[in-house]
Formats: sequence, C-alpha cells, structure tokens
Amino acid sequence: MIVVSLDLGTSGCKGYLIDSEGRILLSAKVGYETYFSPGNAVEQNPIDWVNAALRCLKLLCKKGHVKKDVKGICVDATVGTLVPIKRWGIAALNKVPLYSDMRALEEAEFIRGRFGESFVYQRTGNPLTPVPTLLKMMWYKRHKPKVYEEIGKFVFHKDFVVESLVEENTPCTDYSDASATMAYDIKRREWIDEILEETGISKDKMVEVKESTEIVGELRRDIAEDLGIKRIPVTVGAGDCAATLYGAGAIEDSTGDIYLGTAPEVDLTLETLKLDPKLRVPVRCHSLKSQWYSSATTISGYSINWFLSKILKNTKLRSMEHTVELLNKKCDTVPAGSEGLLYLPYIIGERSPLLDPIARAAFIGLDINHGIEHLYKAVLEGISFALRENHDAYINDMGVKIRYLAFCGGGATNLQLRKMVASNLKVKGVLLENPIDCAALGSTMLFLKSIGFYKDLKEAKSVIVKAIGKEVPDETLAKTYDEYYPIYKESYSRLKDIFAKLRRYRT
Repeated sequence: MIVVSLDLGTSGCKGYLIDSEGRILLSAKVGYETYFSPGNAVEQNPIDWVNAALRCLKLLCKKGHVKKDVKGICVDATVGTLVPIKRWGIAALNKVPLYSDMRALEEAEFIRGRFGESFVYQRTGNPLTPVPTLLKMMWYKRHKPKVYEEIGKFVFHKDFVVESLVEENTPCTDYSDASATMAYDIKRREWIDEILEETGISKDKMVEVKESTEIVGELRRDIAEDLGIKRIPVTVGAGDCAATLYGAGAIEDSTGDIYLGTAPEVDLTLETLKLDPKLRVPVRCHSLKSQWYSSATTISGYSINWFLSKILKNTKLRSMEHTVELLNKKCDTVPAGSEGLLYLPYIIGERSPLLDPIARAAFIGLDINHGIEHLYKAVLEGISFALRENHDAYINDMGVKIRYLAFCGGGATNLQLRKMVASNLKVKGVLLENPIDCAALGSTMLFLKSIGFYKDLKEAKSVIVKAIGKEVPDETLAKTYDEYYPIYKESYSRLKDIFAKLRRYRT
C-alpha cells in the first residue's frame, strides 16, 4: 500500500510516495515565492500552492508501476496561514498572509483591551501577538472591507489545497488550525461566540472542525484521469507541527521534537492540558481529540535564509546548500561563542517566548578580526539560544518533564547546528532516519489509521518511525554557552526600547 503525502511548507511543496512501513519510495519538490512588503507583510499566492501540489503529484505518478498501489492522499501545511475564500476552492485574494505576517498589531491591542491576555490565553491557548489568524481576519475587515464582504469562509493553508483536490463539499479544517485562530476553545473544542461577536467576525465565515483522519472526499475525476490513478480518498489533513510530532515519534504525553527549519521550535505532545503561567507558549488542539500540543516557536530560522541570500548573495537552492557545506567546515575553526560575537536572531521579529514583533536582529560585539565564518557561526548560535529560551519555558514555568525529544527539519542534518542546540539545551536528542520528512511521515501515519490499516498511532510508530542514534551535549560547548546565555538575554532587554524607537524609520 502506498500513500501520497503532500507537505506544504514556507518555501515549497514536497510530495512523497510512502509505503505502509514508512519507506519513502519517491519524492519531489516544487517551490513557490514569498512576498515581503513594508509594514511586516509576509504573503504568498494560494494558487501557487495548488499548482505546486499538482506538479508534485504529476512527478510522483510518472512511475507507472506504483500507481495501482496508491490508496490515498494526505496533506499537511503551515499553521497560522489564512486563506479567505469566496466559495469552495476560490480564493478572495491572490496574496494571503503567512503565519509570519505581523501586520495585525492594532488588532492585537484591540483584543488586549477588550478581553485581556489571560482570558484569551486560558480559553484559546494563544499568546496575544499578531500571529493568530483571527487577528488577520480582523485586519481584512478593517483594511479591506469590500474584500471582507465577499468572503464566504476562512480556511487555512492545507484546507485550500485539499479543496482544490476534491469535488465541492462543505469547507472544513482540523483541530490544530482551528485552535491557532484565537477564536476556538481548546477545552470544549468549539468556536467562541463571545470573541467572534466582539470582534465583528461572522460565525458563518468559520468552517466546520474535524479530526485530521476524517475523509473529505475523493480525488477529482479530472485530476485522477490526468495522473492515471483511481479516485482515491483525501483526508482533512493536519497542521505541520502536529504531523511532525507524530512523524518524529512523539505520540505520547511529554514527548516532542526540536524542529530546525525556517521557524525553529520545541514542540510537545500533551495528554493533559498544560498552559504557560506567563502566557507565552502557544498550546493547541492536536490532530486527535484526546491530545493537545504545545509549540514554542521562534522565527529565527529566517536569519539563515537572510544571511545566505542578502549577505552572501546566494539565491539558488543548490548554491545555498553548497555554501552552507563550506561555511560549516569553516565554523569548525571558530571557537564556541564566535570569539565574543553575539547574534540576536529577530530578523522579522520574534514569537515565543518574547512575543515581540517589533524586535529586530543585531550582531553584538563585532570587531575587525571577525570574518564571514564568525558571522555565520554567531547566527547559528543565536538560533540555539532562542530555542533554549523556549525549552526553559517548558522546564521552569510549565513544569513539563520532557521524556523524549527528536531532531527534525532541514537543520537536523546540519551537524554544527544540531550540536549547538543539544549542548545549549543539555538534551540527548534522538536522531531519525528521515528527519527532514517527519511531517509527511506523520500525515501518512494519520491516514493509515484513518483507513484502519493501523489500529492506532502506537502501532504505526513501531513500524514507521526509525531512530538511528542520539546527539549528546558537548560539555565544553555547554559550559561556554552557559556563560554566553545570560549576556544573550540581557542584550535583548537592553535593546528592546531601541528596537521600538527604530521602528518609525523602517519602511
């Protein structure tokens, strides 16, 4: 049995043919563009996602001998990316806000004034930042009222692609995307009328919420015929964090992953709802009714993309991969701490635990003896410090006793970054056979459960998730980072007001 798994990330769609034992038989990737505009706008064209998904399907189904064994399609995508639609499969706009879009600052202040941070966090699990999709809905209502009136429903990244793959049906989403809105009760698992009424967002525009394992419909006839396959079922799908946790083997309470990608994070599966008393760490409903997950997310990974494309002027993926390989070798010649150079990785602001969209990146301690290799290593170390802040929030404030953490994401193949993180966090991180593909594997596990191939995720994990070792902390590195970490935290505290003053000069 083979499943098609589509993983829609920030930079593109990855498509996979995965068998029931978790073997990746074939993969394909099609990229799409991100548009950055003044005022913290970060957008993509939803039609680009659909075209990328269809192109991946086409590439995967070229292998004629596997077509007869393809039994279904599952989709995962970024959480917090909003798609206003006029009707099924028809977007109201050709550019929509990504999870990292930070325009809704005034909308966040409106919520703060009406409800207060504690009320919102206790009910919805969302810290009060411009990230939740409810605030993006409010932004549209305020800034594009004509567009808002044309909106039939609000769906999310994966939902729009799923709609494009199946015949017209009732728009829906899964628990993880619904709970990222700031309008969904994570205990009762229902839309919160009080919040919707106060913000003026019509409940009629909100979609039905289902488990990720439910079947939405069958693949459209024209697509199936074009691919030369049967009309196979397509499931609701999952948010990328939720799918990644399962694919990393974190299916039980207090087990998680360290995701190293554009938005590095420490995520945990929870079987008992645990909230952050300091209201910083997002907690959301998981793909299945019996679980939640926490997602302590930074957006520091953008710093690597910025460094390669803007400082080193590399814009092609292959060139970037080659450059990273060379830089990593040079990093070995630079001592831990980059010889007195710190980097604050807030290149487009920061999510948890700082919750500061106005903060910006900074190199601190730069001198004439520092070279490109120092700058690059400082960027990696800055990312590891940001992850340490989130890890500390779990241990020190939420009282979670983490039992298992696995490395995943593209950065999990970067030995230097991985060692920095393990040493900074002082964790023994599990190494996986396919760390880059955890979201796709997790989606596949959910799909196979949905059709009864596996009775539960525990059985699926025993077959599909393959650990190959552990990344253990380096004591010397850990000692150095213990010295630098307080300075890193103090640097942000001292620069916070400066960032706010500089905001007026940014375009």
